Amino acid sequence: MKNKKIKINAQDKVLFSNTIFLYILTFSSQFFSFLTVPYLTRVLGPSVYGKVGIAVAYMAYVQIILDFGFILSATQKVVENREDKDKLGKIITAVTCVKLTLSIILTIVFGCFVFMSESMKQDAVFYLLYMVSTIANALMPDFFYRGIEKMKIITVRTFIIKGAATLGTFIFVKKAIDYWMIPLFVMLGNSIAVFVMFHDMAQNYQVKFQCTNFRFIKNLVKDSALFFVSRAASTAYQAVNTIILSFIYGSSPLVGYYTSADKLISLGKTASGPIADSLYPYMIKQKNYKLVKKILLIFMPIIIIGVTVVFVLAEPICIWLFGAEYAEAGNVLRCLLPILLVILPTYILCFPVMVPLGLSKWANMSNVVGMVIQILGLVVLIVLGKLNIYTLCLLSSTTEVMVFLFRLIVVIFRERFTEVEKVKGY
Repeated sequence: MKNKKIKINAQDKVLFSNTIFLYILTFSSQFFSFLTVPYLTRVLGPSVYGKVGIAVAYMAYVQIILDFGFILSATQKVVENREDKDKLGKIITAVTCVKLTLSIILTIVFGCFVFMSESMKQDAVFYLLYMVSTIANALMPDFFYRGIEKMKIITVRTFIIKGAATLGTFIFVKKAIDYWMIPLFVMLGNSIAVFVMFHDMAQNYQVKFQCTNFRFIKNLVKDSALFFVSRAASTAYQAVNTIILSFIYGSSPLVGYYTSADKLISLGKTASGPIADSLYPYMIKQKNYKLVKKILLIFMPIIIIGVTVVFVLAEPICIWLFGAEYAEAGNVLRCLLPILLVILPTYILCFPVMVPLGLSKWANMSNVVGMVIQILGLVVLIVLGKLNIYTLCLLSSTTEVMVFLFRLIVVIFRERFTEVEKVKGY
């Protein structure tokens, strides 16, 4: 018998290639950020490193507002108009105009908040540098490259630029008082990456800024509104912990313990994100649900084994990564680990699976459900006087598991939920 060769069609090759390069692009921020963590936790100490965590937590909200759901809605628009360069130019222009307008408003609001806060105004430069670096990151038109499924060249360039910026952290941040340089180098890396992306679009894809009208921008914002609400709700229950802990514990090392443990969880989320992000435009066109099952069957056993190992060795891992002062972060990490068990299927079930199935409203609603669960849980913990770093982490894990179960139920019983959408006129 002749050996049968496994045939991989062109679309699957494109999906595989873009998944790999989307991983690199996504990890260019998370990887380099995480690479500096063992160094910064030792140089800065838990208290000062806690300030970094607080800044990152606030910037998570800024990032989600600046994105305004465009990473999903604009990607879909690019997929639908990938051969129309003029239309693509208008999409790029509209998205950029909205983001710049939001950037000005948010900078004014956040600046006022910082200078009115007794605990933050002494670090105003530090927080505002984080603001500018976040704006630069939000202006990257990565939705364009996701939509046309061409990630290679821009990913490599961005990776190199951000790598060079990260190197600056190791060279210049030598003492705790140098902490303000951390967002400075992130800002420089992001700013150069934005310039490179727009230059690449104009030179290699002939997509440039186009004159557009208010109606076009308004329609684009309207189409993106539901995606924004969904992602804002998701951020509301995912990024609020550090802010809550900063009010409870102030500059206590406990905030630093949470920040360091959450870095590991964020890295796990980042590892799952590119799979879902590259699947999204692919599934809109191909609707290959068998591939989704294969991906989950391959990766879930690896995730389960990995989470089990981290649970057992949590303290040694935190000490090895962050330093001897961070042993207590091990227990914090254990409380957050259920998130990593469900994060890949949660991401994949959401937009890559639910949108092609005609369940986009339920995909967006799932994050609202998560926000409601988190808020109700916080109220219960406060009323019972049980709110602390460990119960807060356990609540976050419970919320993520419930969101996963909600999405799974919607997909399994999709015919019933599709009927509901039709009845309500969705």
